Amino acid sequence: MSIAEIRDYIVKQDFKITDHAFEEMTADDLVFQDVISGVMNGEIIENYPTAYPLSAVLINGKIKDGGPIHICVSLPPLVKIITVYRPDPEKWIDDFRKRRL
Repeated sequence: MSIAEIRDYIVKQDFKITDHAFEEMTADDLVFQDVISGVMNGEIIENYPTAYPLSAVLINGKIKDGGPIHICVSLPPLVKIITVYRPDPEKWIDDFRKRRL
């Protein structure tokens, strides 16, 4: 699955956002446009092919002010924004692309 395919679903507005993602957006002072921006300018940094109930990926992107955002998205044909958060710099390195060991 490529980021381009996920973006196509976002552009067509053919996706859902979980209640959990909305809760995390609120907790991290993020808005819907931050999530869309993060997907549109982001890159896939982790794959979760065996995630249950849907395979998913983790996208590393930037919000409007340039800050980092991580978006976990299930893969087509059912694209869902599963969770969203501002990555913790103590847990991530390489511009928030890799987890610290």
